[in-house]
Amino acid sequence: MPTIAVSVAGVVLVALGMRQAVAGVPPVLADLGLSPGTASALVAVPVLCFSLGALAGPALRARLGEERAIFAMVVTLLGGLVLRAIWPGWALFPGTILAGLSIAVLNVLLPALVKRRFPDRIGPMMAAYTVSMALGASAASGLTYSIMQAAGGSPTVALGIWAVPVGLAVAAWLPQLGAPPTTLARGGRRSVPVWRQPLAWHVLFFMGMQSLLYYGPLSWLPAIYRDRGIDPVSAGVLLTLFNGLGIVGNLTAPVFAARLPSQRPAVAATILLTTVGLLGVLLAPTSTALVWAVVLGISQGACLSLALLCIVLRSATPDVAASLSGMAQSGGYLIASTGPLIMGLLHTTTGDWTVPLLFLVVVALAIWIPAMTAAQNRLIGSE
Repeated sequence: MPTIAVSVAGVVLVALGMRQAVAGVPPVLADLGLSPGTASALVAVPVLCFSLGALAGPALRARLGEERAIFAMVVTLLGGLVLRAIWPGWALFPGTILAGLSIAVLNVLLPALVKRRFPDRIGPMMAAYTVSMALGASAASGLTYSIMQAAGGSPTVALGIWAVPVGLAVAAWLPQLGAPPTTLARGGRRSVPVWRQPLAWHVLFFMGMQSLLYYGPLSWLPAIYRDRGIDPVSAGVLLTLFNGLGIVGNLTAPVFAARLPSQRPAVAATILLTTVGLLGVLLAPTSTALVWAVVLGISQGACLSLALLCIVLRSATPDVAASLSGMAQSGGYLIASTGPLIMGLLHTTTGDWTVPLLFLVVVALAIWIPAMTAAQNRLIGSE
């Protein structure tokens, strides 16, 4: 079995490379020579892949074991990034799909591994996991365009540079392959059909609705403020803050919440903070835009960490955690993928951003039902 230090390094490096494949595309999207419809499809593909690929996580874990399945997916992710970097024309979509499906499976497998390897450190490890993803996304969104400019306008270099951290993750995961294979329960232990558990559905809707509340502002926050007269550079800064300050919520929320007998107080605080941020964007003057980007960034970072923490803490065993993670992330990302689309359609129909923002406020009110149920101190698969 790998040492704790090796295990932590493996989880952190894998998580670091999991969002760069997605976050590195928007900064150079206009330079890829795509039509508006094709460009919209390219940025939508990863979220749909997160939904579809998550279904394969438990089955792949059963076949290969956790360590080998994670290694296979990191290698596949590396292949997708290299493919689209070398041939950014015909391989752009296949490479992005390959990367998105790989990340989807990793989304499922890593929480189960944390549940098994770090039973007494779940809060800190989930914080390290989500912070690493946020750091990777922030680095890719903030540096990709500058890298392309430094490389003489080469999209190959700009997209391919993010294969380097994934290559390091492959190397860091090699020692993990010496661990005994971990498969789903067999023999006298019957696997738990999580799709039949009401609590699991609350976890799914909590995961999906909080993701919708993230991807909606992520997609449209700059456009909202540009339409209100803020210059493009300042609007881009708002999005950078929204993404970067999520690290504060990633880092603090799971460490605090994991110590509580119920995660309801922490979840309630993040939902309230998200609602305040959305109302600020909707009603407050543009001079306060920076405040609401900060509030939404911190609250959404915390909410994501708490949703992932609930997957782990509501599971009685690592096997249940893998199954619940697959279910919650598959259905959850499917829900999340509708958010940017609905906001765009509402904006097109009404001509302003009031109704799209009211839509997000309604979701923030509705999320209380699944979130408070998912955050209570109960276990799936304990009977």
